[in-house]
Amino acid sequence: MDWLLDRPATEAVTGFDAGGWPVLTWVLHALYENRDLVGLGTHDELHRRRLASGDVAPVIIGDVDLDAVTTVTGTALGFVIRPGQPWARITWAEYLSRFPDFAGRRNVPPCFRWFPSGSWPVAVQPPPEGSLDQESLEALVEVLARHSAAGPQTRCFAYYASLPAQDFDTVHLWEGPLGRVHELIGDNGGPYDFSPTNLWPADRAWFIWTDYDLEATKVSGDQHLIDDLKTADKLECLDWQPPTGG
Repeated sequence: MDWLLDRPATEAVTGFDAGGWPVLTWVLHALYENRDLVGLGTHDELHRRRLASGDVAPVIIGDVDLDAVTTVTGTALGFVIRPGQPWARITWAEYLSRFPDFAGRRNVPPCFRWFPSGSWPVAVQPPPEGSLDQESLEALVEVLARHSAAGPQTRCFAYYASLPAQDFDTVHLWEGPLGRVHELIGDNGGPYDFSPTNLWPADRAWFIWTDYDLEATKVSGDQHLIDDLKTADKLECLDWQPPTGG
């Protein structure tokens, strides 16, 4: 990982945002909706109803009742499996169009600040934070394979930053074929609850960055790769750049 040593040391905690590729785009983590659950309130309201009925126990640490001082937003931290029917995927643009008076914080990369604050509706499974979801990861790997030297057998490096690895003492760097990246994830028998923080092939033809605090994944590479990503059926991509001076 010597080629990343010029990056700020803090990036080893949440993810390396390396540059140097001709173009980039952001893969937005998947958002799903179940119309059968519309009208049931928010994830926080549902949680409090379950607390009141005794279905779940309050979380108490020391003398602090965490349920009394926190809000259940419904946002997952880490990898999530694609939900089945009647859940249906909706785009970020479609969901945000329901809030015409909400501008969001577009001066930061795609994250929770792009959406209305507070708890999400129970009928919505929001995009996961810190990890690609199953549908997006599978589709992304498929496109990357088409633009890699040996397809799914292309030798790659997968890095897990300190927070998703839950380890601040050891460097978590894996080497293996692109097509087996999913095996690092706990739902597939691996040791992590997240997709890799950074992923790149040995020839560094492209570079992936999924920051622990974001709800989208930055993909850098050549124009052919980025164009292919933007036309992939199961990926929602967005060209976002920080504002000038920001």
